[in-house]
Amino acid sequence: WGRDCWCLPGCDNTCLKRFEHKLGDLPVGYDHKYIYSHIGYNLKATDMQAAIGIEQIKRLDGFVESRRKNWNTLRYGLDNVEGLILPEITPNSNPSWFGFAITLQEGMMSRNEFTQSLEKAGIGTRLLFGGNALRQPAYKNITHRVVGPLDNSNIVTERTFWVGVYPGITEDMTSYMIDTIKELARRS
Repeated sequence: WGRDCWCLPGCDNTCLKRFEHKLGDLPVGYDHKYIYSHIGYNLKATDMQAAIGIEQIKRLDGFVESRRKNWNTLRYGLDNVEGLILPEITPNSNPSWFGFAITLQEGMMSRNEFTQSLEKAGIGTRLLFGGNALRQPAYKNITHRVVGPLDNSNIVTERTFWVGVYPGITEDMTSYMIDTIKELARRS
């Protein structure tokens, strides 16, 4: 994919530097798993993965419903928490959520501190793979033009992260996530 990190898929912090990098124009502590040092491609599907995928499709409706339930539990459990900017569902849509995005308002503790605290509490986090791609080392010297300011893209790059809505997450787990995130927001 062009990622700078060599940690294997499903393994976090094999390199022991996940939150310690300062590379290019990215913020200090930008999650190493999401630093792209060269332009790459995702071509990793194998026949075995395809066979498993065909079987998993039989369970798709249940997976989607569980993800929606977990997303809604997080959304309403974190509603009105000072310092958090939460996602909104687009009118007339019913998404199957990949994760639950949280943006920290300016003046809160850094995203790096916030996500490391969540990780230490056993809550996995990921950066939103978006934001200002021009700040990624892989895109530093590409020919491009920018039309207008990239303020919102920079906010995503600096202050947005995901927590999971995986179908196997239980009500107790989402309650723990909500309580932990609320406590961290209060301490900010």
